Amino acid sequence: MGWAVKMKELMKIAFLLPSLKNLGPIIVVKDIIDGLLKNKNVSVTVFYFDDFKEDILDFSVNCIKISFFHKFDFNGFDIIHTHGIRPDLYTKIHKFDSFLISTQHNVIYDEYIINNSFLKTKAIESIWKFALTNKNLVISIGGTASNYYRKLLPNNKVVNVPNGRTIANNQGYGCSEDDVAKIKVLKERYTCIGTCTRAIKLKGHAQIIQALPNLPDYCFVLIGDGGYIEFLKKLALDLKVDARCLFLGYRKNATEYLNLFDIYAQTSYTESISIALLEAAAAKKAVVCSLIPSNTDVFQENEVVFFNLDDIDSLTQAFLKARIYREVLETNIYKKYKAEYTSEVMIEKYHNLYKGLMNEI
Repeated sequence: MGWAVKMKELMKIAFLLPSLKNLGPIIVVKDIIDGLLKNKNVSVTVFYFDDFKEDILDFSVNCIKISFFHKFDFNGFDIIHTHGIRPDLYTKIHKFDSFLISTQHNVIYDEYIINNSFLKTKAIESIWKFALTNKNLVISIGGTASNYYRKLLPNNKVVNVPNGRTIANNQGYGCSEDDVAKIKVLKERYTCIGTCTRAIKLKGHAQIIQALPNLPDYCFVLIGDGGYIEFLKKLALDLKVDARCLFLGYRKNATEYLNLFDIYAQTSYTESISIALLEAAAAKKAVVCSLIPSNTDVFQENEVVFFNLDDIDSLTQAFLKARIYREVLETNIYKKYKAEYTSEVMIEKYHNLYKGLMNEI
């Protein structure tokens, strides 16, 4: 193969992304790159397809916009590391001599079945599978995802590298004064449930609002925007809990708000390893989260409180339990996070993986 050359002293890696938008998978890539750059023998360039005027991440490396329909000359790069279906397809349709790696930030079927028919979901899964078949290495995130991709891609090498996340703990000082004032007004009367995620059906926020009639001394704060936000607002109004719900919209510094919450809620129907969940753990929050395999891959019952999806009684009891055992949960989740899920732990695994690949070529 063209990449079977003597190992170089300088490792050149190209990351290929859909965009630079401030979303979970792109945040993971930025963290990986920031960590890799601490090594003098690593050179990184980011390539992407779509431009956005706002809500983009500031990368500390050269970022080059390319077209999906035109082959870019990646000659000289040892590794092309793709993230997302279009980057995966791009490196399938166009032929490259570099070592091809793809990180899968989801479980394809589980993510797309939420909003699509079975046939459409299977079609998307088949297209993505086609895009991955030429990859020298597929990286999954968590044990559940690993099992899925090993069955989907029996002829590919699949390696599990869990997400990691490290945040600045600034005690909410980066929040706007107006936002802080609104949250504090609610906290004077209620236990504050909060979450920082996009407002889409997959995230399961409606379950929190549906539980609020059973929790008269709780309120809900959502940091995030998306196509589901108006539905959530109407649901809160219909259930007469709108006075206890605060929808602040998108905030670039969303993690700054974590210290304002009493309990963090992660109610997703499907995830790989949730970046938002790891950020809550990093902020030492008591967490209530959905009982899905990807969450049980990461935390145990003494570290978070699980609830059964779409079981509002189960969710209600989970919030009550989290308040009672808040201090114990905060201690336990933070201990697990520091041991296994910091950015530093994740970056070391990726760096060792890259070095191992370079030793093979």
